[in-house]
Amino acid sequence: MANNRIHAALPVVLLLCLAVMAFSAGCLRESSVEVTSITVGAQNVTGSEVTLNVTSEIQNTNGVSSGIARVQLKAYDTASGLVVADQTGDAGFLGIRGSGSITQTLVLPRTGSYRLVSTVFENGQRKGQGELTVYSLDRLTPDIQKTGLAITDIDFLVKKVADDRATIQTDIYFTNNNRAPSGAFDIEVKAKEEDAKLLADKQRTHLESIQPDATRVSSVTLSVPDQYNYVVEVLVWKNETIILRGEGNVRLRPGILVKNDTQFVTKQIETSKFVGESGDSYAIPIPTTRSPGFGIPLVIAALGSLAVFMHIRRRQP
Repeated sequence: MANNRIHAALPVVLLLCLAVMAFSAGCLRESSVEVTSITVGAQNVTGSEVTLNVTSEIQNTNGVSSGIARVQLKAYDTASGLVVADQTGDAGFLGIRGSGSITQTLVLPRTGSYRLVSTVFENGQRKGQGELTVYSLDRLTPDIQKTGLAITDIDFLVKKVADDRATIQTDIYFTNNNRAPSGAFDIEVKAKEEDAKLLADKQRTHLESIQPDATRVSSVTLSVPDQYNYVVEVLVWKNETIILRGEGNVRLRPGILVKNDTQFVTKQIETSKFVGESGDSYAIPIPTTRSPGFGIPLVIAALGSLAVFMHIRRRQP
């Protein structure tokens, strides 16, 4: 019986001790709550939206809490001032000079900047507030674009020239620098005229997954008008999203600056000469300028002609 009475009196004794401690510390006054810090992390990033995890740290700096602390989180567009998203949740009972935290999720458009305002309430009474501004969410890379794929090289080979059109084989070297397989993906290759940006041809093909640290070559054939310069763009698609871009140049009519870089002269490339007799194709080289004067083959031919002429003169009576 005595033990039961002791156990029944314990809660009362604890409450009395708590009250004495609060009174002795001068903390029976109304609580004073502050938002001591706000931290933000990106949980998910898509092409149009960003999911943020916002953690608010709160502290009762004075007095006794009168109830459960509720935190209301709002996101204001810095340009318009309008509320874009808001969440409310419980951070717990702070007690006497206690602290707490709460993590809330906001889904925001992946554009612009936002002012995040965290407000603490107890029994419907506003106690404290803190804020933090996040900038330029459009600079966050969508999760699907975080890939280890890289375009390490692009080669262009002439397969055929006919009816003022050149058939160019584009060999694209893909390397997977990630620790996991890349997964299957599609590539789109486009040839645009360098100055007018007109689309001459485009093709699309599918590639299977590439293993870590491996390289694979994908070949795409483009048919373009001969004697033009082209920018060849490579777009890598996965799940209807562009995850990687690359480009190269095919210059079938290159130009150079001459006369102290004051005159622009174009060169005509005989594209058909880069198709092998056996059907093999060759990479298109970058044209280089030559110094003025006679070439070595011309000099040899001239010396040979002179030797024949001198031999004939000696045989004549």
